Amino acid sequence: MKRRNFLLAPMVLMTVPALAQGNETQSDQKIPSNTIVHVVNFWLKKDISEKDKKDFVGFFEELRKIETIQSLNYGIPAQTNDRPVVDNSFDYTLIVTFKDLKDIGVYETHPIHLKAIEKYQHFWTKVMVKDTAIIK
Repeated sequence: MKRRNFLLAPMVLMTVPALAQGNETQSDQKIPSNTIVHVVNFWLKKDISEKDKKDFVGFFEELRKIETIQSLNYGIPAQTNDRPVVDNSFDYTLIVTFKDLKDIGVYETHPIHLKAIEKYQHFWTKVMVKDTAIIK
């Protein structure tokens, strides 16, 4: 029993980095400089079924196999307060991080990426990409 308690503490600290590092807040947790944040918004065809929308998520899961990806997350528009600066007209957003420009370059031309685009592009009408290089 004591051994389990002993092993539990390091696991908790590994899963909650802010606790392991002291009094850091969310705003103190920095993304390293030169990291590339790749944000892609997708507008799906209006006439696709709910099943097709669920199938579309397979696109993101296929991309996950690309070795230069540091992190990959995707989601739907948040139901935040309606404001003139908010555009929630898209259906999905993909957020991927890469160590640097070299790694995103590999991703852009990677056979898995190109094959996934070919396989899933019939679902969307519009795609918007915004790439950001973290400077600080």
